[in-house]
Amino acid sequence: MPWCPKCGAEFREGFTACNTCHVKLIGHKPDGTETIEEIAPPPEGWERESPKKQRILRIIRALTVVLLALAAALLLQHL
Repeated sequence: MPWCPKCGAEFREGFTACNTCHVKLIGHKPDGTETIEEIAPPPEGWERESPKKQRILRIIRALTVVLLALAAALLLQHL
């Protein structure tokens, strides 16, 4: 299991960097003698979308699908 040499957190297989400390993980439990390799921080201005914005986008997508389905049903009635 990978470990963070800075904070000591254990990660599942497949992770390569600590999401808190932003350092590369090591393959054993840290004992304090490891060197810490920092990775490049995310670019400035990069942020995940807020949950509120994600919810609004999901609602808009759902409404779009419903409106397209209604339009298709109306078109099929006129054929």
